[in-house]
Amino acid sequence: MNNKLSPRHSVHRIFVVMIFGLFLLFLLLMLLFGARAYSVSVAGSQKNNNLYTASAYVTAKFRQHDTGTDQEIYCDTLGNSQALCMTDIIEGTKYITYIYLKDGNLTELFTVADSQASASAGTSISQLSDFQAENLDNGFYRISLKSATGISA
Repeated sequence: MNNKLSPRHSVHRIFVVMIFGLFLLFLLLMLLFGARAYSVSVAGSQKNNNLYTASAYVTAKFRQHDTGTDQEIYCDTLGNSQALCMTDIIEGTKYITYIYLKDGNLTELFTVADSQASASAGTSISQLSDFQAENLDNGFYRISLKSATGISA
């Protein structure tokens, strides 16, 4: 028996190694394109996330305060900002929740109604470039939100 490799067997090995190399190359390309698609998808969802968070938050707060008889909703100002105001009576004490735009952030301030409310004391909810609340006739409200990227809701 001859232990030397014939030229035919070495060509087969080279062919197998080349096929394996092509497989690895395509696998690497597929991973790179997948990573790029994922990063674009995440960036897009983060752009819309602030607007979605703000919209869902305002909607939930509005619905929470639209049902009770001891609660009212109205528009007012807090500092130099237009604010959507919602009242609660808890154990005989009246509280106001202010939702307003402060330094590019939708902000909430929950305080006792008799206190001197300060716009700088609020908690940031999400980044927005514009927030408008308007009391329409018959108890309807128009609430407009605009994200930092210019998308409106």
